[in-house]
Amino acid sequence: MRILSIIIRLILAVHGIAAAAVAGEFTIARHFASHMVLPMRCEVPVCGTASPGSSVVLKFRDVAYTTTAAPSGAWRIPLPAMEPTARPATMVIEADGRRMRLDDLLVGRVFLCSGQSNMDFPLGLAIGGKAEARTAGRFPAMRLCNLTGVSTDAGAYDDATLSRLNEREHFQGTWQRASQGSATAFSALAWWTGRMIHERDGVPVGLVENAVGGSGTEAWLPRNVLSARRAYRELLDGGWFTSRKISPWAQGRARGNLGQHPRASHPFTPGFLFESGLREWSGFPFDAVLWYQGETNAEIGDDAWNRRLITDLVTGWRRELGQPRLPFHIVQLPRIGDTRPIRRHWPDYRRVQAQVARALPDVHLVVTQDLGWDSPDVHPPDKLPIARRLAASIPLK
Repeated sequence: MRILSIIIRLILAVHGIAAAAVAGEFTIARHFASHMVLPMRCEVPVCGTASPGSSVVLKFRDVAYTTTAAPSGAWRIPLPAMEPTARPATMVIEADGRRMRLDDLLVGRVFLCSGQSNMDFPLGLAIGGKAEARTAGRFPAMRLCNLTGVSTDAGAYDDATLSRLNEREHFQGTWQRASQGSATAFSALAWWTGRMIHERDGVPVGLVENAVGGSGTEAWLPRNVLSARRAYRELLDGGWFTSRKISPWAQGRARGNLGQHPRASHPFTPGFLFESGLREWSGFPFDAVLWYQGETNAEIGDDAWNRRLITDLVTGWRRELGQPRLPFHIVQLPRIGDTRPIRRHWPDYRRVQAQVARALPDVHLVVTQDLGWDSPDVHPPDKLPIARRLAASIPLK
């Protein structure tokens, strides 16, 4: 096992050297792409890499901005606060004799829609969702960024999937215009919430979805938070596979997915989802986080532990993303018709969600325990009533 550990560390070291070697290549952060919505009424930092010391020129709406790439190759150009507009614009960035062009950019409100499978539940499977998707093209100022991670369905991962389980390649996807196709595969809850905000506020709306089915809160914690708090030490270095603080279901599913590769990363690995899906968004000024998660953590009947997890998620994201007052809108676990012991702690978990919302500033609880259905399935398919409440919790801007 010690030899295997050394080999793994060497591989990671080589990977780090390779990443550093290409740092001088001319790039732009992946979340800047054609068809995106730029956040309104706040400074928006555009960033990327180029050859160290090279000049980088960004042109947007007839204004040119210039900077010089740092010795590390990193560059950053802050766009000044802009008023919302559905008039498409083009951004051109030039450096190292190369040119990048991003087309069809709007300015409006941008929301991060994250959590587990009830957030990921697609519009095409929701009650009334197929009919709704057919109307998506009527909303040209709505833009969707569907970041899809590795599936956590039952079954062993193949080699191609295992190779994707790294922080750079795990989430894949980019910005798209609203259409029947893009909306059908997108989160039903996020779509309906965004559409209501768009119609109410009259501004473009961008929705970023990166929810992962079955994921626990610990997988979304920043690595800095996990390493700094003594209580999380038992979750590190593979310890989460045997920890009593982790859902037995999640542990079993991960073992089944990884098969003969138990030391590989998994979407449920503590810290993995933040580092692979959110770290690179640091500095991007989201309007709010729409968070629908907890079914997995509610298996653990430890209120203090669950309260710590949710609290550290909110405060950790705010610090690591550079938005100290980033609003969080937490969707309460719904009512379902499952009386098995595995669900006995759901009422306690709802209470913990409410306690965190009361204790932290700009954290809002969306009550849903009166909604849901009588099936034992944790995925009530009627997402529209929840979306109405979620949209109503977000103030006009």
